Amino acid sequence: MTETPQAPPPPMPPYGPGAYRPVPPNHPSAVPALVLGILSVLACGLFTGIPAIVMGRRATREIRADRARFGGEGLAQAGFWTGVVGTVLSGLVLVLILGVFAFGGAVHDEFQQTCVVVGQNGQHQRGQESCR
Repeated sequence: MTETPQAPPPPMPPYGPGAYRPVPPNHPSAVPALVLGILSVLACGLFTGIPAIVMGRRATREIRADRARFGGEGLAQAGFWTGVVGTVLSGLVLVLILGVFAFGGAVHDEFQQTCVVVGQNGQHQRGQESCR
């Protein structure tokens, strides 16, 4: 049995330019949406939450339409969702405050109606000095 010598494998081609594309820049509205969303959760509520929702949604839509041009989808989504959370929290606080005022007024009126002072002869009298 005679073996025939095998030819060596062909040489590897030289490395060409990188196959990776550069990361696209963030969408111009992605970071501001996130900042407004964080502010809406921490302090400003509706005043910054609604713009964060609008900007975050618009930026997310534009990023998904052209991923080669824009990046920052995560930032835009985080801005959208923090804006939603801040707006919902502000709405709940507003409802709570209105409820406290409405309930507090009802309790105050009820207190004024039931506030009586027993006089010296045992008769009930409305006493303004003790019902304040």
